[in-house]
Parts: sequence; structure tokens; C-alpha cells
Amino acid sequence: MEKLSFSKKLKAELCKIKPTGCCRIAEIYGLLLFSRSFCRSDISIRTKSKEVAELYISLIRLCFDAHTVLSEGNGKSPDYIVKVPGEADRNKIINYYDSGEADWIFNPKFVKRSCCRWAFLRGAFLACGSMNNPEKDYHIEFAVKDSVLAFASSAFFELCGYKPKSAQRKSVTALYYNDSTAIEEILSGIGAPQYSLELMEVKVVRDMRNFINRKNNFETANITKTVNAAVKQNEAVEYLSKKRLLNLLPDELYEVAVLRKDNPDASLSVLCELLSGRISRSGMNHRLQRIIAFADEMRLSGKY
Repeated sequence: MEKLSFSKKLKAELCKIKPTGCCRIAEIYGLLLFSRSFCRSDISIRTKSKEVAELYISLIRLCFDAHTVLSEGNGKSPDYIVKVPGEADRNKIINYYDSGEADWIFNPKFVKRSCCRWAFLRGAFLACGSMNNPEKDYHIEFAVKDSVLAFASSAFFELCGYKPKSAQRKSVTALYYNDSTAIEEILSGIGAPQYSLELMEVKVVRDMRNFINRKNNFETANITKTVNAAVKQNEAVEYLSKKRLLNLLPDELYEVAVLRKDNPDASLSVLCELLSGRISRSGMNHRLQRIIAFADEMRLSGKY
């Protein structure tokens, strides 16, 4: 059995929505306008979703009482092609949306209401949209074949509050979003709130995973830094002890050097506690740095 992609499952869910009134007209407008062809010589859609093909047929019949013909390709993932074969039916549909003025026109009067704009976007997504599985990538796009329609659609999407990015891919213009917040709101608006919630959950898990990774990396870096510092401190103290130079240190440094020698693996906090809290961590670190500097000075002097 074929494994359904995220887009196919999303479209199948959207096809269950039953728009009425003006929203029905807006949704079929989106399906018609962004489909394979919408002109007087050819009104048709090509899709890999059987649910989308059936919805296209249903809405054309309900809205325009027009006859359609469905053909299905072969293979594991066949294409479904739906055509409006009758010239009179095609002219009726075209005239309804553009009054016969042009074959390609984005008529805003059918998307004036907020509910109709979302229904229109739902139809557009069903016709030419796709979405990646959010566990892999945040990406939703509309592959628009006509450049004039792509330009008008970009302006319309921006008017709705979501300015898309665009990219030219062979014969289509891809209008897309990869911002998770915009995608969440678009999914909710077109009628897939459960998918919006799924995206939010994926985002929370991913953000938490990234936070944990950053925290672990930070802690690992701190541990490495602490270990490297302790190694330098122990090497300095060992050198001074071997050369019998510890007694040349001032009393406060001698005390810390002996403490480090007796506790080579202790952290700064532990060393401070061993001195009964008479010195802060920064003070302890400062004294150890002075011991390292003194040892380096003795090495460079060439006398020891």
C-alpha cells in the first residue's frame, strides 16, 4: 500500500470541509484559477489526490451544473485529470468569474469577505499547493504556472497578512513560506487547525531539543575549559615544587599552591571551601593565574 505523504494527508483532510454559499464559490474559484488550465478552450485540473479530483467535480456540478470527465492514469501514484469538455459549460464558468473580459483574471470581488479569502486559499492550495513534513522542514508553497497570476497572488497573500517568498522553478513560480508561525496561521485559516497544532508540537520538541543540545554543548565547553585550566595550574605547581621554588611565593600564593598540589582535581569552588570561604572563586582563580605567571617567569629566566 502506498504511504501517503504529508501533503496528501493534509489535502484529504481539507477535502472533507463542505463550504456553502459565498465560500463555496470562493473555494472552487481557487481550485479553477490555480489548476492545470482555466480558459475558454480548456478548464481542467491535474492532481495526484483522488479526493481533490472528486471535490473539483462536486463543486463544479453544485455551482455551475456543468458536466465533467474524469480520467485516471496508471501506476502506484496515478494522476487524476478532470476536464470540462463542453464549450457552453466552460463559457458559463468563465463568464461568471470575469464577465467574459479575459481568460486569466484575478477577480477580487469573490474574496472580499474573510471567510471567502480563506476558502479561496484552501482551493488554491488543493490545486497547486504542497507542504513538507514539519518534522523535516517548515515549508508550504503554491506552484503557480501563470506569471501574471503569480504576481497578483503574491499581492493578495500579502494583503491577507502573509507576504510570501518566491522562486522560479522551470515553468512555475513558487510562492512559499518557511516561517513556522505564518504556516501555523495559514493552516488554521484554510481549515486544518489539527495540522497547525501538530506543527506547533513539532516546533516545541525541536526547540527543546535544540535548547538541550546548546546547554550540553555549553556545559561541555565549560568542563573542557575547567579541566584545561586545572591542568595548567597543576603543571605550574608541580614545576615550582620540583625546582623547590614554592617558598619564593608570597604567603597567600604559597597557601593556594599547596592546596592545589594536595587537591589536583578539585574545582575552584571546592578549593574555596577548603579555605573555609576566606576567598571567592574569582579571587582563587586570580591567585592561581599569578602562580602560573610566576612559574612561566621562572622557566623563561633560564635559571631553573
